Amino acid sequence: MADDGKPAHPPRSNRDAARIVLAVVLLALMVAFVVDNTRDVKVGFVFADHKTRLIYVLVVTAIIGALLDRLWLRSRRKH
Repeated sequence: MADDGKPAHPPRSNRDAARIVLAVVLLALMVAFVVDNTRDVKVGFVFADHKTRLIYVLVVTAIIGALLDRLWLRSRRKH
């Protein structure tokens, strides 16, 4: 293999480095959030109550909110 003076990998840009740092910080925050919200809570439905972990309630409500947002934005774009 000849050494032509070029680095083996092109240097990373500042934007790439910032994205990596942001991803690591967000991952650490997510892990801390999950660990902190593992206790059981009582969730009241229309006809019954159920005990479940708080993190599951938060994840399900976030998914429902994202789906509703997508549906709302899709209906707004048609008009």
